[in-house]
Order: sequence, then structure tokens, then C-alpha cells
Amino acid sequence: MGTISGRVGESISGYDIKATVKNGVISGRIGGMVFGDDINLTYSMEKGFIKGRLGGATFGKSVEGYISPNSLSIRIGGMVDGKDLELEASHNSVYGRCGGPTLGFDVKIDFFESQAVGRLGGEFVGKDVRGSVIDVEPIIAGALFAITYYIFQVNHRNNSSGNSGRN
Repeated sequence: MGTISGRVGESISGYDIKATVKNGVISGRIGGMVFGDDINLTYSMEKGFIKGRLGGATFGKSVEGYISPNSLSIRIGGMVDGKDLELEASHNSVYGRCGGPTLGFDVKIDFFESQAVGRLGGEFVGKDVRGSVIDVEPIIAGALFAITYYIFQVNHRNNSSGNSGRN
């Protein structure tokens, strides 16, 4: 069984991620106990698919797309309120983009031994990534860190009451 755990953002303004990967199933949690989403995804590198749900059955986002050891192309959410995530993996790094050229963010995460370090967004607007990745393909770990930042953005866009410190 593989594990991913870490933080996207700072201690006050960011989200935790904790997930397990086993036999084509990714499960875990993004955010905290109150504000955040459950992770329920299935995938197959051989068949080239990844699909599932973030959050609950009523309030949540669908995930569906293509995955291989070196690339990922998925849609998070619906046609109107969702975003595309396009990633590539090469030389212990995962890089790409979530969203379009204007309303999106860059992904750049490096993996060394069991550590993940990187940046989501730009130099000034964005979040740092720090985490532990054990026995999980970098493309999957990179996607989960990017999805974590996307969920953080969605929840903070929809919730202006300043609850970012509870996750």
C-alpha cells in the first residue's frame, strides 16, 4: 500500500492531504475534518483511466480522465464549474497546468526519495507543496497535490467567512 501525506500552503492558509493508494483505489481526505473533501478514486495505468469523486454524493466534484505513468489528463467537476488538469512526469518531477491560461495555476513538484517539494501557482500567487510520498507513482501524487490546491481555491471562493485556519 502506498501513502501520500502533506500540506499545500502555509499552516494558516492551506490544506492537508492524506491518502492511501492500493490496488487501483485512492482514498483519503483533503482539508480538515470540517472543511475539506473525501477522496474516492479508482484508476488503472494499464487501461488508462482514472475516475471517481471528491467530496460527498450531493456536494462534491466528479473526476474523470486519462492516466499513464508519464501523463494525466482529467476533468475535475462539471463542464461549467470544473477545470481540466494536464500533467506530465519526467525525471522525478511532475509539471503541468490546472485550468486555462488565465484562470488556472501551474504545477511543478519534485520528488526525491520519499519527499515531495514544489509550487502550485506562480512565484507570488500560489502555494508551496511539502509532503511524504511512499510507494506511489509521481503522476498520482502530483495530481493529488494539484487537486488539493484546486479544492482549497473552490472552498475559499465559495466561503468568505475566513475558515482557512481550521484545515
